[in-house]
Amino acid sequence: MLSARQRYLFIALALLWLALRIPDFGARFSFDWDASQYARGMREFDIVKHQPQPPGYLLWVLSSRSLMPLAGGPMPAQTLVAFLMSVAALAIFYALALHILQSRLSALISTTLLAFAPTVALNSSIASPSITDLVASAVAGYLAFLGPRRKRWRIILCLVALAVLAGFHQSNLALLLPLVVAALIGHWRYAWRPIITGSVLASLAFLAWYLPLAQTVGGSRVLAHLSSGQFQEAAHLSSVFYGAPLRNHLSMLANNLAYAAINLSPWLIAFGLPLWAGRKSLPGGWWRYALWMAPTLVTVFLIHGARAGYWLIAFPPMLLLCAWLGQIRVSGMIAGVLLSLAISYFPYGRFQFSKIAPISYVIYRSTPRIALDIEASQRNLDQSLRQLQQSGAPQPFVCARDNPEAPNIRSVTYDFAYVHWVTPEDAPRGRSVWLFDQHGPDRETRQRYPNWRQLAGDQFASLWEAVPSP
Repeated sequence: MLSARQRYLFIALALLWLALRIPDFGARFSFDWDASQYARGMREFDIVKHQPQPPGYLLWVLSSRSLMPLAGGPMPAQTLVAFLMSVAALAIFYALALHILQSRLSALISTTLLAFAPTVALNSSIASPSITDLVASAVAGYLAFLGPRRKRWRIILCLVALAVLAGFHQSNLALLLPLVVAALIGHWRYAWRPIITGSVLASLAFLAWYLPLAQTVGGSRVLAHLSSGQFQEAAHLSSVFYGAPLRNHLSMLANNLAYAAINLSPWLIAFGLPLWAGRKSLPGGWWRYALWMAPTLVTVFLIHGARAGYWLIAFPPMLLLCAWLGQIRVSGMIAGVLLSLAISYFPYGRFQFSKIAPISYVIYRSTPRIALDIEASQRNLDQSLRQLQQSGAPQPFVCARDNPEAPNIRSVTYDFAYVHWVTPEDAPRGRSVWLFDQHGPDRETRQRYPNWRQLAGDQFASLWEAVPSP
């Protein structure tokens, strides 16, 4: 039983978490490259045009489109879907933690720490289907740890849910498949009928979204070819095993260690690890945790792990292991939450003009602070662009910023379509306006145009006017 003080504490933390999400519902502009592509897909679904990119994310686009009249636009609609997914993920994780830890207090502490984890908070507040990985992970974990002799209908529900969630973000099904298969094998003796029924219904649920998706591009073979090409392109940029330079792979490793550190460090502090351990041995059925985490760890360290959101599948088993091995303390939870909030809302933008900008940006882009700052930056950019347009500035404008987070060539052509945008390769020879990162034109670009004048700028982007030599 929880004491009255503990109940009030958890209610206060829940209200705080909800309050921190509210500002993101007002998003008008793209958070990143992908968000603009999902928004394009809401208007005209075409995978070939990358509206959105392969493999399609059909249910994410359709659910966002259905909520757009309520939300008031494509970006707030996607944010609303992400928020609802995060609430579902936390509810399922709580049920899972309660089953494993056998303590309401332990389950609430674990769920609170998961909710405030910087990457979970970020992905519950932006237009990205990555948050569905957290839902799928919680469902797969619940399936793996449930007792097959009672309430067998839960097996059916979990299998159907996983099939539907794959329509939001297809990668979660592939990464969770080893755990799901092992769980079904383990449950077969006592629940073979629900497993067969669930498998049939899950197959129908999968085909219900997959066949229409494949039909949009001319069949499953074409869709598989497009998806494979997208995967190969991404892996080629980051993995040495797919032809990427060693420097790129080492950078990916370093980034993912940082992603893990900023999310796991509050949990280690909360549960007193590694200073002491309440339970010295691993929990029973430890192999399920290994199958739960291994595919994600292989992916982010060996193949492609560009963003912290790739870790969302691995977070539930990691947090549950910390809770099992550590000491359950309300004071520890408060310390963990405070550290998560400090990491999440530290003013990283102040360091984007310093020498440590590349390092700080790795953390910055993994926290909910960046979503608020990018939205504010995009609104300022919109105002500056409209003023330039009214002043008769020559077009086209040149977009020379290539970070995945907005602004970039894909996001500006969607958010600021009233301006004609081109890439540096198609830049005009005469007087022109350029969009760069916060540092402005590099040495090579300065040599191309000797006369530059800054028009506007912040910690993400800057507008400059280029004037050629007479």
